[in-house]
Amino acid sequence: MQRAHGIPFNAAAKMLASALHEVGQTDREIADACNTSVNNIIWWRKEDGRPEHLSAEAEARAADEVYTAPVKREAALGGPRTQSIASQVPAPLTPAEAQMAYVAPVQPVGDNAIEIGSHLDTKVFVDLEELLTTRLLIQGNSGSGKTHLLRRIMEECAGIVQQVIIDPEGDFASFGETFGYTVIDATKFEQHKLAGIARRARELRGSVVLTLEGMHIDAQLHAVATFLNGLFEAPSEHWHPAIVAVDEAHLFAPNGDNGEDKDARKEGQQAMANLMSRGRKRGLAGIIATQRLSKLHKNVAAEASNFLLGRTFLDIDIARAVDLLGMSRADGEQVRNLNRGEFLGLGPALARRPLKITVAATMTKGKGGEARGLTPLPGTSAEDMAMLMLGDDDALYAMPAGRVIH
Repeated sequence: MQRAHGIPFNAAAKMLASALHEVGQTDREIADACNTSVNNIIWWRKEDGRPEHLSAEAEARAADEVYTAPVKREAALGGPRTQSIASQVPAPLTPAEAQMAYVAPVQPVGDNAIEIGSHLDTKVFVDLEELLTTRLLIQGNSGSGKTHLLRRIMEECAGIVQQVIIDPEGDFASFGETFGYTVIDATKFEQHKLAGIARRARELRGSVVLTLEGMHIDAQLHAVATFLNGLFEAPSEHWHPAIVAVDEAHLFAPNGDNGEDKDARKEGQQAMANLMSRGRKRGLAGIIATQRLSKLHKNVAAEASNFLLGRTFLDIDIARAVDLLGMSRADGEQVRNLNRGEFLGLGPALARRPLKITVAATMTKGKGGEARGLTPLPGTSAEDMAMLMLGDDDALYAMPAGRVIH
């Protein structure tokens, strides 16, 4: 119906509006029926002291937008304290305190508080319960501390929620000894057996590390897709909350053809997309880490609501980070200047504005141990070095035995 905004809202129109309001019609519906503007209906309704009627969609949105104040941690203060009236008057904020308040991280509750690092000498926590429903994307170029950050999050969650770690390089095998996780060497199992192990893990709620070390990329893609599909296929009575962490996620959901088998690439992309888009209903919370956003399939990256961005140099990756976080390009340039172990965090489980976080230390180490940096070269002479390298010892030329997928 055409809306004639210039038609006066007279007594006859008000009688019609009153009758329509009595049967629960919205301002828009009344305005259309009276051939007048919505503003006229709003002013008439307010002058008459009539309540507003919302559509079902508007009521649902209003319910979702109701703000619940977070409960702050009180353990460090020895529990709730009675304060005097004078002590309740807020003191003026310094510029540094005002900045912290502007980008204040979420304050989780009790055991849901996962400490990952600090900001301006203040501890930063992740709300684990929120994280389980909103997912997380970690991005950082090689050497930015991306895997270290993922390790820190997984260590803090150990013993609180079930974990499934997809580990392409064997960096998380130490979780077996430290936390009692079951380490699964994917090279020793056929595809149907991996799917069965995944379903059994959901049933038993045991944390596992699926290590893919030594496998060709096509075999890795098939193994990851099979295992993730096994998690999905578990009966609904076993849909308990579980974190599924995928390191080097761009390997399993590549954005384009990188030389993998076409069918294997498609299988991996679909399994990763299911994890990030449909996993929440099955209790599966995806935490994915990648070296470059431009290498990761867009359908996978777009499903995350929380982001931790480490040092990045290429314009194409910065542009995608800016789009994901809703930052200005000038703010996005911050990621070029981050040090190793520093990340910009944003999301409902992290912070309301991009927050610079320095990641804390970890208990476990990757298979390479601590970063060694430069080490002195041996003092062997050129002649001795050549003799040692080119000697007649047949053992030096023996090729290592390849790992066989059964």
